[in-house]
Amino acid sequence: MSVTEVLLPSGSASDVIETRRHEILGLNGKLWRLALVAGIAQLSVSIWTWQFAIFLDTFLTPWDIGLTFTIGTLAALVGYPISGAMADYFGRKKTMIFAFVPLCLGLFMLFILPTWPFVVVSYGLTQFGWSFIIIISRAMPADEIAKEHLPDSTKKFTMVLMPAFLMDGISPILAVFLIQSGASLNYLLLIGAVAGLFALLLTILFVQETLHPETKRKAQLESKISVRKLGQKFWYFTGGMVGYYLAWGLAIPYLGPLSVDEWGIDISTYGLTWSVFSLSTVILMYSLSSFADRGRRRALIVGLIVNAIIMILFGIGSGVLTMFALNILWAGPIVIWIGVERSLAIDGVVEQFKGRALGTYQLITSVTGLIATPVGALIWEFTSSLRFLWIISGLLALLSVSMIYWGIYYQPRPRIKSNVKIRRKQVTKSPAQR
Repeated sequence: MSVTEVLLPSGSASDVIETRRHEILGLNGKLWRLALVAGIAQLSVSIWTWQFAIFLDTFLTPWDIGLTFTIGTLAALVGYPISGAMADYFGRKKTMIFAFVPLCLGLFMLFILPTWPFVVVSYGLTQFGWSFIIIISRAMPADEIAKEHLPDSTKKFTMVLMPAFLMDGISPILAVFLIQSGASLNYLLLIGAVAGLFALLLTILFVQETLHPETKRKAQLESKISVRKLGQKFWYFTGGMVGYYLAWGLAIPYLGPLSVDEWGIDISTYGLTWSVFSLSTVILMYSLSSFADRGRRRALIVGLIVNAIIMILFGIGSGVLTMFALNILWAGPIVIWIGVERSLAIDGVVEQFKGRALGTYQLITSVTGLIATPVGALIWEFTSSLRFLWIISGLLALLSVSMIYWGIYYQPRPRIKSNVKIRRKQVTKSPAQR
């Protein structure tokens, strides 16, 4: 079967058997449309993100650079719950179209006005728009999974990101080639803005809505939801993951300095290790996501444990070959993590709340970065060793897995007290009462 047959709309979209027959690598036509557009959107960000701090360093002070990244993080945190609510209320496609407006506007402003204080506003707009795309890329697979009631949810959540990871791997190589050919870092921002506009056009013409009209109607009737409506399973799982994200956030922002300063690897080689990781992720996606679908909870626990061990190895290893080997190995647990995590997060959440559940989960886990990142910087400053920071981060991640295990396996006891009382009352009734 060709890709064209999959992408062309079928006459019976609601027929599950027909949908399965027209799948390629676990994705149907609607999800492949989303995946391809998400790949172009990833290019609009990955082409410049890996060198953005170096670009800012040419005209900003370290304090201004830190403030710029902080404002960008806060803008994304605001965007996560808003995008989830809009996705449920207006639909996935319209929300995705809106996402490219602040994203492209921010990139064009960064290209035209790379000066203080415009750079803060521009970067904030970019991150606000990107937060919408992150949520939509999770919400649309969730719609298709709920509609088909099929067990391969991990595969769908993972494979829909394959073009994005492919672009994330190619982008640093393309950027290095352009820079060595004489292009400025500023020029990369223009490429990103043009790619964003192209992705916007493809979204309008190419992407299909996945949210069922009845589900949208229910979401519009319940525009405000309480935390209880997301369900106990959601909050147990989210609470369990918070500790792991705190441990992860201590060290992961400092991977670049660890590679260059502690490992003694030059910037170009570091860019190649980034590409090797992303391309390895693409290669492993299908097989590992299929494996994870056989036991999602068990796969997540194993993946997070292996990820924590690799973080410890980053703290004690050395040498270029070891760095490449760790990045290749790292792709495995990351694939399982990103695929299973969202699947378990919305497991049991009713359809009209899935977008808001994804937005809420992304918000809570991302807020941990505001705490963990400065704490990691303090540990780095106090110990003068990024290696020590990565070892501590990995050990704390291992300890937090026990909380995740409890969060995904704990089953609250059913409330049977009232039923017992009713039965006792029935037994003690007198013959006259009967």
